[in-house]
Amino acid sequence: MRTSQTPPCPRCAAPVLLTARYPHAWRNRSGKRVAGFKETVLCRSCDVSDPAAGELLALLSDDGPLTPAAFEAFSGLVRDWLDAVRDRAPNRAELDAQEARWRAGEL
Repeated sequence: MRTSQTPPCPRCAAPVLLTARYPHAWRNRSGKRVAGFKETVLCRSCDVSDPAAGELLALLSDDGPLTPAAFEAFSGLVRDWLDAVRDRAPNRAELDAQEARWRAGEL
């Protein structure tokens, strides 16, 4: 997990609050398991209406270092957020828009 030197949001290009990278696997056409990693970003703009991100966004929106109590809550909030977003299927329209930005050299 990174909270500094994070890439821009792939959805809106704004700076993100954190990037989480975690193991991810799927089955290919032949049924063979393919293991890899998946990366998810938490964006102050794009995730504001996501109930899974609400408390984490609120915690990270405060300027300055986390207090000891906030730091203790941080890991649980990240875990809850990742549990919610880990298995979400991509939005096809957003995926197509991201591909268009990539092909245009914007990513």
